[in-house]
Amino acid sequence: MQLVAESAIAAHSSTASNQRTLLFVAGHRGRVGSALLTQLATERHRLRRESGIELCLAGTANRNELVLIDPDRHDDTHFSGRSVNDWQQVIEHLRQIPAARRLFIDCTADAGVAGHYCDFFAAGIGVVTPNKLANSSTHDNWHALRQSARQHAVAYRFETTVGAALPVLGPLQDLVRRGERIRRIEAVLSGTLSFIFQRLNYGLPFSEAVREARDRGYTEPHPAEDLTGADCVRKLLILLREAGFQWEPERVRVENLLTPELVCIKEPDTFLTALGEQDCNWRQRVKSAHKRSLRLAYLARFDGHNATVGVTHTSAQEPFALLAPGENLVRIWSDHYDPVPLSIAGPGAGPALTAAGVLSDILEAVRDSGST
Repeated sequence: MQLVAESAIAAHSSTASNQRTLLFVAGHRGRVGSALLTQLATERHRLRRESGIELCLAGTANRNELVLIDPDRHDDTHFSGRSVNDWQQVIEHLRQIPAARRLFIDCTADAGVAGHYCDFFAAGIGVVTPNKLANSSTHDNWHALRQSARQHAVAYRFETTVGAALPVLGPLQDLVRRGERIRRIEAVLSGTLSFIFQRLNYGLPFSEAVREARDRGYTEPHPAEDLTGADCVRKLLILLREAGFQWEPERVRVENLLTPELVCIKEPDTFLTALGEQDCNWRQRVKSAHKRSLRLAYLARFDGHNATVGVTHTSAQEPFALLAPGENLVRIWSDHYDPVPLSIAGPGAGPALTAAGVLSDILEAVRDSGST
């Protein structure tokens, strides 16, 4: 009887391992990564009960810590004070644990981590990420990533690189798949800048709007990263490439909201204090726009020939002026969506929102691989 019982337990364990998905989360101490782990802990039992989806955390990493987890033995191996330089160790760890599929979740903003995606693909491990750096570097690199994921038949999902939890890339990819030409794009692509500019238009000083955005968790740890426009450039590049355009970063004209002196300030609180010197200039810009019944907005634009990111004036009645603080809006003109564009709007900032989008991408990766 004991042997029968042990055989039944082993069979059950084998069946369970053939249904589960292993997750390794890089950047787990960051705001998005920690929010994702919280959501996984909250939702995993419901997902298993209602959908039969078994998500098992098999490890985490950040710059100073590596944790390898064996879900079968319920034990962890910690490497404190040690950054991951050789991701092969993580790959081997994931491959040693029986599972139906394995996903590497990159919640960092690290180009070095993004540079190893193809290593994971080659090992049969899919990638889910809100990290924009891989898909917004050179067009050749973007193409190589997609080709590698396709070659090794693994998931590569990055919906959250453009609109956090807002579904933007999926609808755009659907248009392209059915043969539509994308003619024009206009978008508020930064929930952070959306919040700041809406607060500006309501009369709040620029430095106070930025400080409030940081206090709400909308900005990067250093707000300067949001104000240079680089984040919007990356998002626009990803949109253009998914729309079928071979566009390189240097072809996007960008308006930096910071002076060279402000860019050089490394300490966030010192930066915010110094930012007050720009309040008068922004007050005048807002006042000048309001006199003409206009509002300021930070837009990404593509007209089929040129790609730009910067401040523009919009009518007080136009959709971009009517956004709630922190809301994103993407408008896409195509063969069939013209003169009325396809419009996608919703909240676009915050760690919990982005983490929710990452979790959605994880579930889509699981369902896609389950149907092949």
